[in-house]
Amino acid sequence: MSVQDFREENAIGKAYDGRLVRRLLRYAKPYWATILAAALLIGFVTSADLAPPYLSAIAIDSYIGGLSQPMASFSPQTAPAGAVRYDGRAYVRLQNLHQKYHGTLYAIDKAPNGKEYLVKGIEQSRTVKWRGNVPMLGGRALTAQPLSTRALDRFRQQDVHGLLMLGIIYGLVVVVAFAANYIQTYILQWAGQMIVFDIRRQLFRHIEGMHLQYFDRNPIGRLVTRVTNDTEALNEVYTSVIVNIFKDLFLLVGAMVIMWEMNHFLALVGYAIIPLLIVSTIIYTNYARGAYRTVRIYLARLNAFLSENFSGMRVLQAMRQELRQQRRFDQDNTGYLRAGIRELTIFAVFRPTMNFFYNLTAAALIWWGGGSVLEHIVAFGVVYAFIGYAQQFYQPINDMADKYQIMQAAMAASERIFQVLDTPREVLDAAEPLALARPLRGEIRFEHVWFAYDGEEWVLKDVDFSVQPGQSVAFVGATGAGKSSIVNLIGRFYDVQRGRVLVDGKDVRELEQKELRRAVGMVLQDVFLFAGNVRDNIRLGDDIPPDLVEQAAANVHADTFIERLPGHYDEEVLERGATFSAGQRQLIAFARVLAHDPEVLVLDEATASIDTETEALIQSALERVSEGRTTLIVAHRLSTIRHCDQIFVLNHGRIVEHGTHEELLARRGLYWDLYRLQYRGGPEEGQLAADGAASD
Repeated sequence: MSVQDFREENAIGKAYDGRLVRRLLRYAKPYWATILAAALLIGFVTSADLAPPYLSAIAIDSYIGGLSQPMASFSPQTAPAGAVRYDGRAYVRLQNLHQKYHGTLYAIDKAPNGKEYLVKGIEQSRTVKWRGNVPMLGGRALTAQPLSTRALDRFRQQDVHGLLMLGIIYGLVVVVAFAANYIQTYILQWAGQMIVFDIRRQLFRHIEGMHLQYFDRNPIGRLVTRVTNDTEALNEVYTSVIVNIFKDLFLLVGAMVIMWEMNHFLALVGYAIIPLLIVSTIIYTNYARGAYRTVRIYLARLNAFLSENFSGMRVLQAMRQELRQQRRFDQDNTGYLRAGIRELTIFAVFRPTMNFFYNLTAAALIWWGGGSVLEHIVAFGVVYAFIGYAQQFYQPINDMADKYQIMQAAMAASERIFQVLDTPREVLDAAEPLALARPLRGEIRFEHVWFAYDGEEWVLKDVDFSVQPGQSVAFVGATGAGKSSIVNLIGRFYDVQRGRVLVDGKDVRELEQKELRRAVGMVLQDVFLFAGNVRDNIRLGDDIPPDLVEQAAANVHADTFIERLPGHYDEEVLERGATFSAGQRQLIAFARVLAHDPEVLVLDEATASIDTETEALIQSALERVSEGRTTLIVAHRLSTIRHCDQIFVLNHGRIVEHGTHEELLARRGLYWDLYRLQYRGGPEEGQLAADGAASD
């Protein structure tokens, strides 16, 4: 793995970066109303989540155990609304009484014989004890009146009605919360998908507009990962973290507030474990960060190794290196396994730890709360509600720990995405580009051009030449002499450091790139065919009529093999044209350029992968299609450029010779040396060989 890859992976150790988060939030700005609506709905859903324990406490204390609640007694004329009338009096439970009461308290209690009695003179905080069928309170006997089943049902009727109303409220809360949760989830996911869609589109457009040198320096697999995997990692930030983090905080704070309001003492019992939770979470995040970093490093190693090996499988099998590569793969795979197990181990310790703390809190609440219930200090429903809130107290902490890993992945992904977006485009259109008259005359001129791909390691040095409209010129020289760099500068795939490149007298840097490249057609040695069919690969997205597509194919003799295909021009083309030979791909590339009818034709080693017979066909076709066009040829085979009007010989980035084929041979300079070396004999022998190849 390269040093750059390691440095990139090490940057993921930071689980939260405010600068990156602020930048990510800017992408959410167009959807702020949707996200705000989702946040409000989450607030409602969270409130609904907090309601069940509270409603359960009311049901237990006010209705299920309601008969034992103390009651105030009134005359029927002065009784508040909702009072239960019995034996000439009206009774109202103190919890339902909205006024101060200083009279005698009553309650319904069960005697040892199993009968229910209306007991007079009870106290709120003290339990009635029975001696036989006589209720006792503090050693004194109380008055008790047995209740018939009908009378008891009259007192119970308010509990039945209360439970019914509470059940309806509970059901409505559940139904409305379900609907709100569905709407919230949908609109939040929609907003997240739209935000990621915008980021992915911006990222693709930025990469698509980068200069070619950027692609020379960055592996294609890495760029694909940025547009797909890394943008998808951000989706979870918008849909699972940014808004839902408020749900967890609201649930946590809401549970704490309700616990405090219900009973201060039991709330303090529940809060006592918070310091341990904080310490445990800090320890977990520290270990998890290191484990996650290690997993990502090994994963990156595996991806790089697999990409390299699958691409070079032909060489590996030819050189019998399968076993050695398997051993190398096993090393990285074992490292990845160990890193993954370590990450799982850390998480496997943290989650049970949280469960242990919850159970410990629940045990403490049962212990102190149960004792308080027995002493009539706290109602049983309150203790029951506290145990439920304790569970909700720990759930957000577990959720936030889970979201920690999402944040780590998102911070790593966003850092890499912004690293791409922040890479400036080095080849930009002018603010007010000059118009390029069409049809183009095709005059090309280099004025003292100096060019380097890196710093001042000059590939072209003071290159100066001109090509007249309609001329056919060639560039020859040893590997690395700068031939391909010249044609790349004409299409402005790179910008010169010094000097100027002119097309029809206009600096290419002042022209709009798409207009310039529409006028300059290029055929490269490494032909790329896209998945689709033959016709679409020739017209390449432009609206070119079928007859012109077929005419272009016929001009380069590509129709000969296309017509033999089962689908003809609709024949399926696999990725990179895997089912076509190198020569067939090259012929399709020639047809592609001619179908677009450029005024300037550039052939960069375009016949290097073509057999002698196919080359002869293309040579004859080029003589026709180059008429009226400026044609520039980068050639390795010198036999293919004998017809050119002018040949430029490059050596170490400089033009050292130029002239026609015959003139350069007569000078017996560098061109003569190249010609002689290519044909393994003197110029005369090479001439004969070239003539023989052409006649074939």
